[in-house]
Amino acid sequence: MVTVRLGTLLLCTLFATTALAATDPRQRELKELRGRIDQLKKEIEQAKEDRAEAADSLKQSERRISDVNRALRELDQRQQGLSEELKDIQGNIRQTQRGLDNQQARLAELLRQHQRQGDADALKLLLSGKSPGETARDLEYYRHIGRARAELIRNHQASLDRLDALQRQAEERKDRIEKVKGERLQQRKDLEKEKKARQEVLTSLSQQIQQQRKQVASLVRDEKRLSQLIERLSRLALKPAKTLTAPGRKTSQVPDASLAGLDFAKLKGRLALPVAGTITARFGQAREGGGPSWKGVFIRAPEGQGVRVVASGRVAFADWLRGFGNLLVVDHGDGFLSLYSNNESLYKQVGDSVRAGDVVAAVGNTGGQSEHGLYFELRHQGKPFDPLSWVQ
Repeated sequence: MVTVRLGTLLLCTLFATTALAATDPRQRELKELRGRIDQLKKEIEQAKEDRAEAADSLKQSERRISDVNRALRELDQRQQGLSEELKDIQGNIRQTQRGLDNQQARLAELLRQHQRQGDADALKLLLSGKSPGETARDLEYYRHIGRARAELIRNHQASLDRLDALQRQAEERKDRIEKVKGERLQQRKDLEKEKKARQEVLTSLSQQIQQQRKQVASLVRDEKRLSQLIERLSRLALKPAKTLTAPGRKTSQVPDASLAGLDFAKLKGRLALPVAGTITARFGQAREGGGPSWKGVFIRAPEGQGVRVVASGRVAFADWLRGFGNLLVVDHGDGFLSLYSNNESLYKQVGDSVRAGDVVAAVGNTGGQSEHGLYFELRHQGKPFDPLSWVQ
């Protein structure tokens, strides 16, 4: 927009120079104005370079934030897995303890029986005067009691050993959980540090943009001054383009696994947008301040909300891209692509397979966005088309 305006002004200046060649004061004034316009153009280009440098710093910061968030997600999953293992171990401990209690009760009963019958041995039984049959039965009974008692003692010792091992496992899982918690705490501290650094970069970037806008405003004032000086060129002054009113459509339905496995070409009219939120820009709409029209839709949504892939496919790109921040591109086959940008974090990597409804990223405002949300595009053979025409 600024470049077009500069070109128009320079063209206007050339026309004005021809029309007013006989008026030396105006010639000098126009020459001075052209010099000021050239200087402003240089300053604006410098501001663009400074903003590009700030964007490079922003790129590194937002990449690190995405990495830390991914690490935190993995630590959360590890802690959950360890907690489940600890829960299973504690269940085994309770079961083993119940078995020990039963074994101790049986041993106590055998001891009581032994005490009631006295310390009878084989010699006493043979000399007891009982018949050979009764003596044989008594001997077999005592042998059975002895074997049962020995087996109970062995089982009891094995249960004690198992209980001891389970308790050691439980302590080891608890120690690992505490270690993971410590790692999570450190990661969160690192994340806060990165967010602070990112905020500083954003502040610097905003200052650069603000300064550039001041320079553009100064250029506009010069344009008006030139138009007033040369009335016949006023009709050539470039007027600001009107922007469309933001639709404000709200969306609450998000993708799920019901479309998994279906060819993308058959999904027209069946898709759901990747996040729940408010559509603030739609396909083909002119951007505020000029520039190319929107090639997709922007959905304002809360920071950190899960971004769900609209259909099954494979991740073709997952990295930071200037103007788009953390960007994820999914290849759905047959030339169809879906793009998800301005994410705070990317949960998938290049080559990963995804199913419809999978959470692949988290909503953010990376890439220099002023508000949190998701920019979403659909493309076929490289050409963008209106995503809303494919949504239910």
